[in-house]
Amino acid sequence: MTDYGNLRTLLGAFTAVPGVSGHEDVMATAFLGALAGFTVEPRIDALCNAIARVPPAPGAAGGMRIALAAHLDTVGLMVKRRNADGTLGVVRVGGLNLKAAPGAAVSVGGLPGMIAVRSQHLARAGEGIPDQDDLRIEIGAALPPMVTTPITFAPQTIEMEGGYYSSPYLDNRAGCAVLAEVARQIAGRTPHEVYLIGSAQEETTCAGAQAALAAIQPDAVIVVDGTLSYDTPEARGKGEVALGHGPVLLDFLYVSGMNGWHAHPRLKEHLANVAAGLGIAVQYDAVHGLMSDARATQPLAIPSALVGLPMRGKHGPLETVQLDDLAGVVALLTAVLLAPLPSLTRGVPG
Repeated sequence: MTDYGNLRTLLGAFTAVPGVSGHEDVMATAFLGALAGFTVEPRIDALCNAIARVPPAPGAAGGMRIALAAHLDTVGLMVKRRNADGTLGVVRVGGLNLKAAPGAAVSVGGLPGMIAVRSQHLARAGEGIPDQDDLRIEIGAALPPMVTTPITFAPQTIEMEGGYYSSPYLDNRAGCAVLAEVARQIAGRTPHEVYLIGSAQEETTCAGAQAALAAIQPDAVIVVDGTLSYDTPEARGKGEVALGHGPVLLDFLYVSGMNGWHAHPRLKEHLANVAAGLGIAVQYDAVHGLMSDARATQPLAIPSALVGLPMRGKHGPLETVQLDDLAGVVALLTAVLLAPLPSLTRGVPG
């Protein structure tokens, strides 16, 4: 098996840490801990964004203020009610995949439990995707946890041949691992002032990234986040992204209403050119039904690009990445941050 070095260590550490959206405190501390020694001025703000800075190398000139962002929070559940039979009713936090949830092992405020599932012998004809009101958490505790206690999938890791890595919450602990590894590689070498942002509440509001970026006011933002792959039977024909084929440069995201985002064309083109110069294969996509912290850059008029980490099973109990894709993002962003950034002025020269 290929040695993916520090990336594997970071993934194991980060995916074991709870952090349902709005409750990122433990993960914020873990993220800053991984940046210690490579960054300065670490801080956690009132929304629980974890922020640290890599200063320009001594004597460097002509650099820009660049932010890298990856969200700390995860989808999950929260205790809604305590049932008379000792089980817990729940409410969903973020876009948790309810179809995949029954039978999953969970942690309820540190207490082990599971999402109950009806025995197949008692299955009913026509049963479909459960509603959140149908879910029950079994914990077997004499004193059930209070209402509003966050519920996360229990940590587990499955490593498969070919660099395939499965765990809960790779969206977006994989992005956090990438940022931490990039910080290690550029420390003392970059001409830029680089801010590393572990953002809060991406899965529910994107408010964390907007607050952090408004405070920092960078010249450019590169967001690293999980994105869709289309290399499983149910997804084939919906797009071209596949695990193991490299980072994804996204151009357009749209959910509904005014919830959309467009990549800055010159910044995206620069990423593509750097990747080509390094021989890193990249993929491209435009996605309906996906949102990210990149959305927070547009009201602030900050040029932004989104580098996607292809994933299977997003927002389910186990998500899967291919570690070569993560290593490719690390190599790409490291190279970008060790060289000058081009002009990001818009418009056609006249």
